[in-house]
Amino acid sequence: MVQPISSALTAIPAVTTSAGSGSSGGMSFSDYLGKALDEVNQVSARADQLAVEYASGGPVSTADLMIAETQASLAVDLLSQTATRVQQAYTTLMNMQI
Repeated sequence: MVQPISSALTAIPAVTTSAGSGSSGGMSFSDYLGKALDEVNQVSARADQLAVEYASGGPVSTADLMIAETQASLAVDLLSQTATRVQQAYTTLMNMQI
């Protein structure tokens, strides 16, 4: 099922910092990244499951299969581009002169 943008934006956890302790409330970056990887894996696994059901003659329509495959493809592409951007940002920070 396609998730509306408004609900996707409200699902992003807010990170607040406390001035006294120096720690951040909410979800850490590694937790957020792990959750995102799990979601991409679930979308991909669902698309694979629908493909198997469709190939075996199950009650899966071609449209549902194509939507699931496109969602999985977009999720993997977004993950790949995000990883590339994070690597580029890290490289930029490491090349900065102090």
